Amino acid sequence: MVQRRASRSWYHWPIALYDRCYRLAHGLDRPAAAVGPAVRLEIRRSRRTIRLADGEQIEAGDPIGVLHLNNQRIAALHDEGSSPMTIGIRSRRLFLASLGELARGTAPGGPFVGVRAFTATTLFHRALGRLGFEPAREAARASTLAALYHRALLATLHPAGASRLSAETHHQARRLWISRERLCAMYGATPAEARTHRPSSRRRR
Repeated sequence: MVQRRASRSWYHWPIALYDRCYRLAHGLDRPAAAVGPAVRLEIRRSRRTIRLADGEQIEAGDPIGVLHLNNQRIAALHDEGSSPMTIGIRSRRLFLASLGELARGTAPGGPFVGVRAFTATTLFHRALGRLGFEPAREAARASTLAALYHRALLATLHPAGASRLSAETHHQARRLWISRERLCAMYGATPAEARTHRPSSRRRR
């Protein structure tokens, strides 16, 4: 069944322009930022000390990876005329493929070997939680502004527009984390490989 594209909301072009500028400023459209078919990765330094749910502690200044969706690739799934269930299954497969590549990139000699943890802010926090991501300890809820922006962005990408996001589960954005060791254990490199490249000066508390 082909999904009919809804008429564009007034905020479509401002949101699309902001997203484009953000991606250019943070290098998300460069080939090196692509991790598998579904993820674009931004490496930055943590601004504060963060205790993850699995006990790992990220110190201020440690490198972390911020996950962003490959919007064009995900949006293309909706233009293929598939059912919502099929689109959901394909999206999950693409994201899992990206997590596998991300995990392999943390192995010795990989491009993400020094990254301590990975994080994403999303409206789909329940789905991401089933993939091993969790809120940090004592984590604050993402701002209302962040939730509004993510809703508006998804509405610009989805053929059905804002009507696709009417469910209550899409009203709250949360920032979730996964440590490098947990990522490796679940999706690729072994925990031993991850520990090999763990900074010796760090310690859990």
